[in-house]
Amino acid sequence: MKRIQLLLCGLFVVVLIQGCGHKRASAPVPSKPTTEFIPSTKYEDDQERVDQLASFVAANLVTAKGVNSQNSVGSDVHPLLSETAGLWLIYLAQSGQNTKFRRAYQQTVVNFENDGLLMYQVQAGHQQRSKMNATLDDLRVIRSLGLHAAQTHNEHYQTKAIQRFAALKRKVGKHGQLRDFYDTQFHQVSSLTSMAYYDLLTLREYETKPVFNDQLQLVQKGYLGSQLPLYATNYDWNRRQYSTSPLNTSEALLTLLHLAEVKHLREPSLQWLAHQVTSSTLYNRYEVSGEVDNWGESAANYAIAARIFAVTRRPALYQLAMNQVWRFQIQDRRSDLQGGLGDDNQKVSYAFNNLQALISAGY
Repeated sequence: MKRIQLLLCGLFVVVLIQGCGHKRASAPVPSKPTTEFIPSTKYEDDQERVDQLASFVAANLVTAKGVNSQNSVGSDVHPLLSETAGLWLIYLAQSGQNTKFRRAYQQTVVNFENDGLLMYQVQAGHQQRSKMNATLDDLRVIRSLGLHAAQTHNEHYQTKAIQRFAALKRKVGKHGQLRDFYDTQFHQVSSLTSMAYYDLLTLREYETKPVFNDQLQLVQKGYLGSQLPLYATNYDWNRRQYSTSPLNTSEALLTLLHLAEVKHLREPSLQWLAHQVTSSTLYNRYEVSGEVDNWGESAANYAIAARIFAVTRRPALYQLAMNQVWRFQIQDRRSDLQGGLGDDNQKVSYAFNNLQALISAGY
């Protein structure tokens, strides 16, 4: 889920962080839309479950003002998140819902944009934006634009993607490396680079090759080793060291997915993931030693795992991971959450889980 704690902590330390320098890396030459964003596999075949999930999302999460981060229960009001908006845009582009995509993109700009960046949160009701972005969320929206451009052969949206990437890089780029966020109130950039925030396939499309190679190497050097073949949560540029904090599994898996998409996923990482999915032991949080820190499971984690298996051409493992996703789907027709992924006892369903599953079902 959205790493709000990290972003909020940034407010307390941001005055200690140096601002962005004036030196900028050269911009990549604008290119035609790439087909690399389009899934090249067609493994998912449980269309009935997919349709049920899509109907639940449309009825319970999508509104005229944006996509809610979770379903509403009673009078609860939840903030809109740029994370949710980006995932929704990727799903719409991937599934060819072109008119909806263009409307949703415009609404995303209206809701979240501040000087070329997308603020990570908007409080519902009074439309008060947060003061910081989350770089991965910006990259998701940029990726969705590139995907839509490729699907529709529309260079206008490729240009939008290039422009958004240039704006993002101006704010969060420092010495060629992208940082987690830019604080628009204090005009400061984060001292952290999270490994999961490097959407490497998107960066390879819009970044210069030398800078991309440096970014890839930063991720690769965060490898934890054979005991837990995942990657450190982040790199701290002030301390010049990788984090030893516990790993949020969703973020750890996104790092693996991003590496897989540019063909740099290590075989031990893939084997570790295959074991966890096969044994239904893909838990929500791990110590860097490999010990489980949170024994819960989530549909999103299994959905991201499914994409990793699709990208690495493991159809049997992909199907197994998607079967794990569907364990979380509520089939009770009497439930308000029927068709969604969630907890029927708590009456809660999170957009992050639902949208990750919809995207993975398109592979």
